[in-house]
Amino acid sequence: MARPRTVTMSDVAQQAEVSESTVSRVLSGAKTSVSISEATRQRVLAVVDDLKYQPHPFARALRGKRVNLLGLIAREIDDLFFAQLIEVVSTEAKERGFDLVLGYAKSDPEQALALSEVLDLRQSDGLLLLGDLNESAEDHDFLARMGREQLTVSLCRGSGPLVTNTAWVAVDNRKGTLQALDYLVQLGHRRIAYIAASRLGDLRERLEVYCGYTEERLGTPCDGYIQRAENTFQGGREATQRLLSLPYPPTAILAADDTMAIGALSAAWDRGTAVPADLSIIGYDDVRIAGYVRPALTTVRQPIEEIGRRAVEMLVGMVRGEATGDTLPHVLLEPELVIRDSCGPPAA
Repeated sequence: MARPRTVTMSDVAQQAEVSESTVSRVLSGAKTSVSISEATRQRVLAVVDDLKYQPHPFARALRGKRVNLLGLIAREIDDLFFAQLIEVVSTEAKERGFDLVLGYAKSDPEQALALSEVLDLRQSDGLLLLGDLNESAEDHDFLARMGREQLTVSLCRGSGPLVTNTAWVAVDNRKGTLQALDYLVQLGHRRIAYIAASRLGDLRERLEVYCGYTEERLGTPCDGYIQRAENTFQGGREATQRLLSLPYPPTAILAADDTMAIGALSAAWDRGTAVPADLSIIGYDDVRIAGYVRPALTTVRQPIEEIGRRAVEMLVGMVRGEATGDTLPHVLLEPELVIRDSCGPPAA
């Protein structure tokens, strides 16, 4: 079946027997040197209603009108945590009368910059940046440019230099990582390894806390106890295989996110290493699947619903001119340790 033809401004003008410029002035409400009679205005509006004509949102943006569109540039859309957060952001935006335009940066600052030029304020009212990019000067330059040129809110990029020029919503990575490490130490673990991802923002902050904690409380980590990997299932699996092959393998692994922690569970199963009897594994994020893998994953919960709600709330407030003062708004949320079945005391 053929798609119905989109009604254009030309159709409205033809049926109302006026020029397209008259239709445009009626719909925009702009004052002009040539007045439009009330009868003409009502005739145009009646035709608009009859034909169900909807002005193109980008055309409204070019006239300086709000278009009720928010752009979102995500580092990765297949990341379990980001996928949940995008869903929350979309729902929150719709509840406030805004649609969401999604761009996928593929971890590349240049790609993010290209997307931002498509999703800029000529075509959307504001921009959300979700997640960090690869560690590079380009990432810092990109963020600085966005802070100057866009109404921008950063999500899950940490609370340090990477978000200096924007409003941001983040979770206290220091507190969350300390909660996980304290729990493992209370269980009796001293040989605690860490699976890290080579990124800025959230994941870098967690690594810094691990390094400081282990040096202060446990001594310098054994060689190889910090494994860098892509934050994927395969990355976590391969990192754990390397850890379990060390001369003195760890009794516990803290992963920078749940995706890598689930990969670690897979590696332990393949090797015949019992979790948690022989190896404790703890993740970070508390994605939906964390409670359904076996053993169920102990992890640090990020309040996904609140992150999405506060970020959209913040950006919509900026778009509507409700934010006051010269200081950019910042929100630092509390994490929560969720204890399940993947951690226990170290083997004797």
